[in-house]
Amino acid sequence: MTEIKLLFAATGIALLVLIISNVLVMIYVGYFKLSEIELHLENCYLLHNCPQKGRSGFWARRYRLNLITALLRKRPSRLLLDNPSSLEDVRSLPLDLRRWVEIPYRLNAFSLLGILALYGWAEYLGLFE
Repeated sequence: MTEIKLLFAATGIALLVLIISNVLVMIYVGYFKLSEIELHLENCYLLHNCPQKGRSGFWARRYRLNLITALLRKRPSRLLLDNPSSLEDVRSLPLDLRRWVEIPYRLNAFSLLGILALYGWAEYLGLFE
């Protein structure tokens, strides 16, 4: 049972390190890449008329990054389809900037699934008792 507890602890620490590193990458993107991304999305109505536009705080940048993440989905939303020029801006966004937004958010989503799986594993083995 000790080996299982050690494996559980190592897996939990690995997931925690992954989550913390992804949060740091998202903070980096918010402070150093967001303005460049917003320059490429200059026709996007959602970004330029959001209530956080012009603010430079952490939560304002996070809000705009969440909007950009929603815009970069594979299936365009109705709000994006109503604005054809922004749809073209999203399609022409350079791949390196798109990766700065998409990869950390997807890794955090998979990390959440990993934490849920880890919790289920611990419940199954009775490690919390």
